[in-house]
Amino acid sequence: MRSALTGLFLLALAIAPAARAQFSSGSTGSDGALNYPTAGTYTFDPQVLNLDPAGDNIFNFTTINIGAGVILNMPADVLRNRSVIWLATGNVTIAGTLNLAGANGSAESGGTGNNPGQGRYPAMPGAGGFPGGVGQYLSSPATNGDGYGAGVTTTTNGGSAVYAYNSNMLDPLVGGAGGAGGAVGTGTAGGNGGAGGGAIRIVSTTSISVSGSILAYGGSPTSGVSGYSGGYGSGGAIHLVAPTVTNTGTLNSNGVVVPIGVVKVSANTASIGGSVTGQYTLGPLYNPPLPAGVPVVKVVSVNGTNAPGDITGSALNPDFTIATTSTVTVNISAAYIPIGTVVTLHLNSEQGNDATISCSALAGVLASSTASCMGVTFPQGVTITDIKAVW
Repeated sequence: MRSALTGLFLLALAIAPAARAQFSSGSTGSDGALNYPTAGTYTFDPQVLNLDPAGDNIFNFTTINIGAGVILNMPADVLRNRSVIWLATGNVTIAGTLNLAGANGSAESGGTGNNPGQGRYPAMPGAGGFPGGVGQYLSSPATNGDGYGAGVTTTTNGGSAVYAYNSNMLDPLVGGAGGAGGAVGTGTAGGNGGAGGGAIRIVSTTSISVSGSILAYGGSPTSGVSGYSGGYGSGGAIHLVAPTVTNTGTLNSNGVVVPIGVVKVSANTASIGGSVTGQYTLGPLYNPPLPAGVPVVKVVSVNGTNAPGDITGSALNPDFTIATTSTVTVNISAAYIPIGTVVTLHLNSEQGNDATISCSALAGVLASSTASCMGVTFPQGVTITDIKAVW
């Protein structure tokens, strides 16, 4: 005879709660504290501040303080035409204004028509954004804006840009696109397109507090001299990452036209009041990987003259002065653009006709390549030169 004893029991297993890993911004603190305590208007220029010698626009701060009444401009020309990443080991306080807004299209010589070509240059984007196109002038056609979702030209008003490069984690971090230039119509010059808003990620190991403003909106166009208007630039991207994020101020990535730019907060605890303009999302605390292998193309020299440390593309303060009407050579360097890609120069001239020059194919290795643009003729006066690589 077999017998069986069956017992039913309840097991209570006590497990100590797992400790939450300490969040880290990844900052080394090597750039020290970023501190603007006194009201005024400043430009965040890494070269002037002796910051980020690697040139990747990743800054390693201890703390960040932008005081009330401070306007800190962050245009693309002094920030290597790249998005900005601020990392901090301690608290970040923004009581003033971080300005990464795209510039409005330039006015065509005050609308007088005496020399409308003087105002024919691309609008400056915020850091990480893209410039606007220029309007038609006499026989020189209007140009498209730059960037993902850029405005395109038509026979009338230039097309407006959209913010087309987005992901849930804003990785990669990319700013807004530029609006296109307008056609001539019955006038002398079409309007210029607005530039795209910039892109910034601020990451703190402890907290971020915004009582001031972070601006990354797109620029507005101009109407030209009795011509058609340019297009609007799109808004850019604002990403705040910290265990605690508080906003009682303004976060604006508006692009005037839809779809607008992006505002994202990644935090354990978030109190987002104030004014938030843009496609807003709130997500869990997550620090995206730092960018690596970002494509770069730039001018190294023109007619034997080396490029300045910061190329501004300013019509008021030219980067190069050439005292010759003969053809010259423009030397280009690039990184992380496929070998064999053909770089093009787009010349937008104040007094001469526009031109597009194809350079030699990029040669070297992926991380460091070069090309030469031979037989380039720059007309008398100011010429804005865009460098483009498409692959």
